[in-house]
Amino acid sequence: MSIPLRVLFVEDMEEDAVLMVRELKRGGFEPSWQRVDDEQALLAALHEQRWDIVISDYSMPMFSGVEALKLVKADNDQTPFIIVSGVIGEQTAVEVMKAGAQDYFLKSAIARLPHAVDRELRDAQARRKQRASAQALREMQARFNAFMNAAPMPTWIKDAQLRYSYVNPAQSAFYGMTPHDMDGMTDAELMTTGAAEASREYDRKVLVEKCELHTQETVFDHNHNARILDVVRFPISGEGKGDMVAGLAIDVTEREQSRRELELAIQRQQLLSSRVIEVQERERQHLARGLHDDVGQSLTALKINLETIKKTGTLEGPSLQNGIDIVTAVLAQVRSLSLDLRPPQLDNLGLIAALRSYVEQKSKLANVNGWFESSGHDGQLHHDIENTAFRIVQEAVTNILRHAKCQNIWVKIDRQQDQLYLSIRDDGKGFDIERARSNAISGTSFGLLNMEERAVLVGGSMDITSAPGAGTEIVMHLPVAPIVRRM
Repeated sequence: MSIPLRVLFVEDMEEDAVLMVRELKRGGFEPSWQRVDDEQALLAALHEQRWDIVISDYSMPMFSGVEALKLVKADNDQTPFIIVSGVIGEQTAVEVMKAGAQDYFLKSAIARLPHAVDRELRDAQARRKQRASAQALREMQARFNAFMNAAPMPTWIKDAQLRYSYVNPAQSAFYGMTPHDMDGMTDAELMTTGAAEASREYDRKVLVEKCELHTQETVFDHNHNARILDVVRFPISGEGKGDMVAGLAIDVTEREQSRRELELAIQRQQLLSSRVIEVQERERQHLARGLHDDVGQSLTALKINLETIKKTGTLEGPSLQNGIDIVTAVLAQVRSLSLDLRPPQLDNLGLIAALRSYVEQKSKLANVNGWFESSGHDGQLHHDIENTAFRIVQEAVTNILRHAKCQNIWVKIDRQQDQLYLSIRDDGKGFDIERARSNAISGTSFGLLNMEERAVLVGGSMDITSAPGAGTEIVMHLPVAPIVRRM
């Protein structure tokens, strides 16, 4: 079966062109051909269609093969070009080959033409494939570079000696460098000793075991900030460079901090829940003990006095006065118990009166100076806010009287627009705040945790300043109406 062939002859002799067509047919081709013999005709033919091959005489009266070669290569440098000449010297042959001709031979050897054309067509096809492959490779490289340059996660490749052979901008920016700066560097030049050693061991494991490896690592960036990275490593083969290790990292610092904060909050909530049960039980025990030991004994003594009065039949004497004293003491005991549970002023007169009364009574009983100040307060607040504020002051004052060894307690409350400002301060011995928080987490102390949780539950916040020997101040900011916290 004949092979179709579009061939353009640059030839001034018609009979020579016909002769070459005959040889091509004899060689298995079916030529579709045209003959031109000057520059304008050649340009027109090149413009009209694409040719599979151009066959040109070297020397013509109006034109030359070298000039034709330049025009063909300018139009399409992939078109095969063969020089056929009656006489051609060796120097001329070298020149035309340097100029871009694929082959040349004498017209006397015209029988070689089909073989030469077949070879050049195959070579041209191979060049086109090679060129297409190179173009595809360039496009793929361009897409890869665009992707890696835009990728927000640090990505890198290390050679068998664990030196960086490629990093994307995100990786180099992490260390405050450019990709070129990091070329050939090792982790020992970028990381702390511990982090670099760990990274080197991970890389070696990937290279030796030919495995994918997932790790979480803490690395310092160029601002000396510790960042938590989820890292994936995997082996790749570099052409002529042996095995290599590639990797990418995702910064999960904020995610891990949120997770740890959530775990801490859950732990604190669990501790607080157990603390609530413990406090409730202790309050019940305190109330029962107060009723049994104090009120119960006083009422028993009163009963004895009343029986004595009944037997003697007289309302005069020490029994009556003793009974009155007992009733007075019982009333004081009941008031003290009710104050510890919930002061009646909080319901009847509001937060200010309840706090003032509580501070005065507790400081008087403890023989310390109690100072209370209020400002900006206008009427009653939401009952949850009033109850939270009172319980915080109650907890703080109780802790102060129990631990601070102070001479003065200052309690200040101030309403500022939609916020309630609450300050409890003492001039006692102070304490280490971080140790107190650690004790709260470990379950050995709950004072700070209780107050902070009470504030958070209504949408408030707590700040505390203290140091050994410098006293303590607790500052609360509470909304005037509770804010519901949704999980």
